[in-house]
Amino acid sequence: MAYSYQDALAYYGVGGAHPGGFSLTKQIFHNENITHTTKILDAGCGTGQTSAYLAEMYKCDVTALDIHPVMIEKAKKRFKERDLPINTIQSSVENIPVSDQTYDYIISESVTVFTNIEKTLTEYFRVLKKGGILITIDMTAEGPLHSSDITMISNVYGISYVLTENEWISLLREVGYRKVNVLHSDSLSSHINKSLEQPEFHISPSIDPKLMEILQNHQNVTSLLANKIGYRIFKSKR
Repeated sequence: MAYSYQDALAYYGVGGAHPGGFSLTKQIFHNENITHTTKILDAGCGTGQTSAYLAEMYKCDVTALDIHPVMIEKAKKRFKERDLPINTIQSSVENIPVSDQTYDYIISESVTVFTNIEKTLTEYFRVLKKGGILITIDMTAEGPLHSSDITMISNVYGISYVLTENEWISLLREVGYRKVNVLHSDSLSSHINKSLEQPEFHISPSIDPKLMEILQNHQNVTSLLANKIGYRIFKSKR
């Protein structure tokens, strides 16, 4: 069986795997005006770590969406254990099965880059209310990448290109977002040197050794390309 990077994250139940980790997620929302009436979509929710935090911290209306059945299963278990009234949807972020202008906020943590980016950003735009906010954390090229770099990235993540910061901003504006700000930027090299936070794990009972090999390849790529790729947090207003 051929596994993907997303399969490895799902079966190991990795939470807070995105650069900056869970503590950065909490910092982001600390500066936002979230109330109990705010409707938030956690697009690509994984094991539900961020969704649970938002529901517990702000008592807001949270929907958790992920395409991977194992991720959704683990998210539902988390929500049930904590008695959280979070709606879950198993679906792709490229085709979100909700009505137009539903959410005040969308949070997407290391998800969009693994999809058809323009299609996904357009779908986020569709389901955001007018004036709604999209917050995305995504892999970003620090400059032009060599073809051999792209090959390494593609072999592990299944993606054929990585956008630069300017390319992300241009695409967001082309889709229709009125205001795009960079909340945080960092190279992987800098992030690795200062990061002390470890992700959480909710490991499935049976793990194929091929899945660990994928995570090891991920570590190798991030080490080899630490000065060439990084991440950005974009805050975009509809």
